[in-house]
Amino acid sequence: MKKSIKKKIIIGVSILLGIIVIGGIGGSYYFGKLVTEGLFHQNDGNDTKKNSLLQLEEWGYDLEQFNAKYSGESFHLEAKDGNTFPVTSYSTDGDKAKDTAILIHGAGGDNIFLSPLAEIYLENGWNVLTFDLRGHGDNEDPLVTFGYLERMDVSAIVDYAEKVNSDKQIIVHGQSIGGATAGMYAATEHAAKHVDAVIMDSPVYSMEEMFAGVWQDTEDIPFSYAVTCGNLYMKLNYGFTFKDVEITEQQKYNEIKTLVIKSEQDDVCLPEKVETLYENVATEDKELVSIDTEHIKGMLDQKEEYTAAVMQFLAK
Repeated sequence: MKKSIKKKIIIGVSILLGIIVIGGIGGSYYFGKLVTEGLFHQNDGNDTKKNSLLQLEEWGYDLEQFNAKYSGESFHLEAKDGNTFPVTSYSTDGDKAKDTAILIHGAGGDNIFLSPLAEIYLENGWNVLTFDLRGHGDNEDPLVTFGYLERMDVSAIVDYAEKVNSDKQIIVHGQSIGGATAGMYAATEHAAKHVDAVIMDSPVYSMEEMFAGVWQDTEDIPFSYAVTCGNLYMKLNYGFTFKDVEITEQQKYNEIKTLVIKSEQDDVCLPEKVETLYENVATEDKELVSIDTEHIKGMLDQKEEYTAAVMQFLAK
């Protein structure tokens, strides 16, 4: 009798523990979904096109003058994962057989935000290709993955540029999260074979650290648990984790000629972190430039210094 009761208790406890464990895993998975989808779908309901216009207006940039001087030609490309996205091509005289700069905008906007940067290249005789990042503008993929998936779009644009001007220079220049995308792309074999240089302006250096910047620990949900749950859900549903989007770590595979621009007054992508990213770049053909400005504003309020740094680097 006692053995029977004991056996039943053991079975009951085992079942209870199983329920707790399963419930715990289920709860972690659900919480991981909240973390991941909130991060990846950060622009749901966000008018990124309007954001670009408002930001340029706030900064006093004359977009109408740019549009009057430079008319872009728009078309669509397809990345290797099937994602279709819009690209805009700019040229000063219609001659596409020139050096080409592929520009990548920052978070929360679209390709229009790149107009001041495009202007710099166009004034110096370059062709320019801009596009909307995933999760921004008219890009069909709603996910923001800090360069992990976005780098496939960059590869497709590089392939296009190479067909148009195979004997000319092709470079990739990204700002903020676009800088992260440029950095993630620079670490690929495709970049090593097809791109002449990469420029990262105030780049995001880690998806996890950017997530940490908006996360607030609560009594019951510490940051480490949020990351663990996020990794679980991310890996099962998307095939990668926070660790795979450590842009700074990825620079150990970057063998491309690289310029990193550090904004000294940057409170978004901290200067010391950007410098660490630069130090991790594997190639010896690299340069770090410091500009006394706020996050990615060098192209506007320090245009002469910014232009000289970029063009001198590319001329080497």
